[in-house]
Amino acid sequence: MNLYQINAIKQQLDQEIEILEKSIVDLHNAKTKFVGCLETVESFEKLPNYNQIMVPLTPSLYVPGRTVNNNEFLLDVGTGYYIERDRKSTIDYFNRKVQFLNTQMDKIVKSMQEKGSVRQSCLQRQQ
Repeated sequence: MNLYQINAIKQQLDQEIEILEKSIVDLHNAKTKFVGCLETVESFEKLPNYNQIMVPLTPSLYVPGRTVNNNEFLLDVGTGYYIERDRKSTIDYFNRKVQFLNTQMDKIVKSMQEKGSVRQSCLQRQQ
């Protein structure tokens, strides 16, 4: 391979690594949200029924509310669909989501390491 081809491969790998890094950040942010949901559901076990709470309408707007049944939850499963689940099923749902995201992040990290090794080889060949 000539120097031009090696440089082109290195640039492509740099772009791919940058995209993978952004994917890791996005997946980590999603995982953080699911972990937060999981912790909230788990904390409801300690609350009595008919407990006063503040219900968020937006990130900065809340209205007073009251829990009715601490064992029933509505899960937003996307595209405007909601499913009703008990506490145990809700906890299982969020645990599966977190585990899935962990698996995906592990795959991306492995891919980044492989691309980083190839990139390092390109750098060595350039010298």
